[in-house]
Amino acid sequence: MFCRGIGLERKMLPFVPGFEIIGTIQTLGELARSKGNFKEGQRVAGLSLSGGGNSRFISIPEDRLFHISDTVKSTSAVCLIHDYMAALKALRLAKKSGSPFTGMKILITDGFSPVGQAIICLASMEGANIYCCADVSNHSYLTSLGAKCFNKAPESWLPSASGTFDVVIDNSCLDAYSSSWFALNKKGTLVCLSPVYNFDRTYEGGCGIVDFADLQKKWAGMKAKYIMPQTHFFDTLNDFDSDREQYIQDMRYLTFLLEKGDLKPKIAEKVSLEDVPDAQRLMYSGKANGTIVCVPWIEN
Repeated sequence: MFCRGIGLERKMLPFVPGFEIIGTIQTLGELARSKGNFKEGQRVAGLSLSGGGNSRFISIPEDRLFHISDTVKSTSAVCLIHDYMAALKALRLAKKSGSPFTGMKILITDGFSPVGQAIICLASMEGANIYCCADVSNHSYLTSLGAKCFNKAPESWLPSASGTFDVVIDNSCLDAYSSSWFALNKKGTLVCLSPVYNFDRTYEGGCGIVDFADLQKKWAGMKAKYIMPQTHFFDTLNDFDSDREQYIQDMRYLTFLLEKGDLKPKIAEKVSLEDVPDAQRLMYSGKANGTIVCVPWIEN
């Protein structure tokens, strides 16, 4: 929606996408240099609030950066930030007293998405029984990851699954989280992830200003935050700002799992700057199996 200049939080066009960045510091401003947290030539990761990551150079505030291990591939690091961090935080919110998910039933409403696959990976490490929703064409692949599959449409699975899940992680918001909430058992927990991008719909204008679907998602988020019981609402875009030290510690943990070989980030495609428009269209089609990473220095 940012790329199309629509939505309640639309950006001015032209807009350069890319919020998660990995790179090397070329030069520091006076304030950043005086703080002494970084130096030129250091490898860092960053989270931009205004996009701009699909480029060879970006100017970004010092407090949006953190150190990244030299041993981690840049493409893998992007997946840790974009996918596995959201998965880790969602599962943490669902936990009760820090106990593992062994034997618990977990439902992911979009299992084929990069975040969905990351949740499957982390939950499997704790022995959870994992279910997910996805297009039928993706069921065999997700089954190979250890998940049991439902069709995407809630009306196809909810009648038989109502009240049966210990945890539901809703990363699709198809019906304002209603079906996910009804899928919970009496002691279950619903975790709603935001932002949600529904790839398989067309834009519908609202009063010529905003998108009706964007308004609906805002309402769904308010409902999840303040009205629905047994529910946690997690905004991935603001996670870094809410607790920077915890975020960095979580990144260390995910890096540790990656270097052990427990995590295998799924890269759908590595693209050049010239291929970003096509990559965006592929991403919005919902057909990319994994994360699409822009590598600005590669050539066609």
